[in-house]
Amino acid sequence: MWKDVIKSIHETNCSKLLLQAPILGAGTTWTRIVNHCVKDNRLQDIMNQQSLVLIRNGKKTMFWLDTWINNCYLAKHFPNLFHLSNDKEASIDKMGMWEGYAWIWVFSWIRPLRGRNIGLLDQLYAILSTVHIDKDGEDRLICKDNKTGRFSVKSLCGLLSPKPFINSGFSFAGIWKGIVPPKMEIFC
Repeated sequence: MWKDVIKSIHETNCSKLLLQAPILGAGTTWTRIVNHCVKDNRLQDIMNQQSLVLIRNGKKTMFWLDTWINNCYLAKHFPNLFHLSNDKEASIDKMGMWEGYAWIWVFSWIRPLRGRNIGLLDQLYAILSTVHIDKDGEDRLICKDNKTGRFSVKSLCGLLSPKPFINSGFSFAGIWKGIVPPKMEIFC
């Protein structure tokens, strides 16, 4: 089970980030376990729903192929632009440049954009306008359900465990009362 837990944490769509970024709260044992894990789709789905990529400098997150904005990877949301991009596997930091203190998005296309693709590019710019790149910080994966943003074995096990029994109004408290000797009722 530990193999599945660790594997699910470190093999979401954010492949480059998960392999390189330090996970908050992760010790050396945790890191060793991660290095021996293989893919599990059920746990990967849980972790994709429970994790979020916090973008800082963009060096460890792939622009088109990782899920880092709007819960969707940009190649899926903008397939025409992805197809025309020269930088299909580039990280976020390679898709722009600093101009003074402002981040400017710079794209390279296999041919000039025209028609509908210009409208798609405007939509992409609108989405990217909410992103704030930080020169000094590192990208990292955070847990949505934990108020500290740290991954914990306890929270992940809670997601993997079956939900507790919902009380249907039936009480088991008096079921054995009077049927067994009083000294045995203690164990019931």
